[in-house]
Amino acid sequence: MLFLRKTAHYWISLLAIAGVVGLVFLNLNLSEQFVHQDEFAPRWVAAKQWMTEGTSPYDREVFEQTQALWETYGYTEDEFSQGHYLDLVWNLILFLPFSFLPYLVARAIWMTITTLALFFCVWFGFDLAGVRFHPIEKVLIALLITLSYPCFKLILNASVLPLYVFFMILGTKKALEGRSTAAGIYFLISFGMFPLSLILAVFFAIWLGSRRDSGFLSIYLSGLAFLLVTSLILFPGWIPEWFANFVQVHPDLSWVDTPLMRVAAFFPGAYQPLAISLHVLTLFMLLVEWYGLPESGERQIRWKALLTLNLISFLNPTSSAVYLLLVWPGLFLFFEFLDEKWKIGGKIVSWTVFLILLNRFWTDFQNTQNWSSTESTVVSVLLPIVALIGLEWTRWWAMESPKPLIEE
Repeated sequence: MLFLRKTAHYWISLLAIAGVVGLVFLNLNLSEQFVHQDEFAPRWVAAKQWMTEGTSPYDREVFEQTQALWETYGYTEDEFSQGHYLDLVWNLILFLPFSFLPYLVARAIWMTITTLALFFCVWFGFDLAGVRFHPIEKVLIALLITLSYPCFKLILNASVLPLYVFFMILGTKKALEGRSTAAGIYFLISFGMFPLSLILAVFFAIWLGSRRDSGFLSIYLSGLAFLLVTSLILFPGWIPEWFANFVQVHPDLSWVDTPLMRVAAFFPGAYQPLAISLHVLTLFMLLVEWYGLPESGERQIRWKALLTLNLISFLNPTSSAVYLLLVWPGLFLFFEFLDEKWKIGGKIVSWTVFLILLNRFWTDFQNTQNWSSTESTVVSVLLPIVALIGLEWTRWWAMESPKPLIEE
């Protein structure tokens, strides 16, 4: 036993490596059994074409090679990119190492990265909420969310978005801890989630700036300037190429389908004015809650950050399930409130609500067999609404209660 303790850092590292390798082989097998939409191929092809032939990632050849790859392996295009590379050009850096690997192996490794990103999004979400759950309970919740619908679909579709959301959540965590430079770097990496990551970056720029901490804004703006300049050197003229590519795939705004637009669709006769009103109301709520940010203490800023994460999930332009990862921390805070208030009873209620949500998502998938990147109304709206109600319920408890019930 003493020997195991002394060598813990060795065998734990070996177990972690073995687990990751096992996940890669598992994902390689799953990618052959579940052939549905694929978000990885356009990025892999764009990186490979640029590395081998110097082709622009926005070139027509990238689209043709992607289509040929999907035809070979039986995958279908995702609705948003439709086989084109539509990311900002500097995001290509993430995929350059994968371009040296065979497609299926590279895709399996990316699926593993997506799996780990999903798990740690939930894990760091506990830190954002400041909850004091038992470690076993935290592991169980994180695993259930990662392996349940809709997260398992993000894994099987090799989605690229969970990694960006992971850096958003990690950046939020570092900002709340006062580590502004690290937060600025993580938000810079997550710039691909524009404009939602930018909204959150503005939130922390205001708060940290009021505390005379300019590290966040300095690293964020200088990093963006560096990426822009270097990208223009390596890819001259990429901005008009990217814009032309995007307009070719999406010539109008019909691709925009936020959760708030889904809510408005329940009232067809008043759809347009109601959709506009809901978006304006959400932005107004953000501005109201942001008022007084400079005077906010640590407990207040934590609650406001969780509310901001929740509200921007309503603004996600494609109703993608990945944005639900921003909502879970707010619900965890509500669960902590129930545990604190009703002890065992609160724990039972928390787990009941949690399992009902997961079961509702799974039931919806069984009824629709939806493998697309766009979620149903129930999946995209139910969790944010429940979490928003929970956050408003805990407002005074989280920010003003005499006893510091949230772990600082």
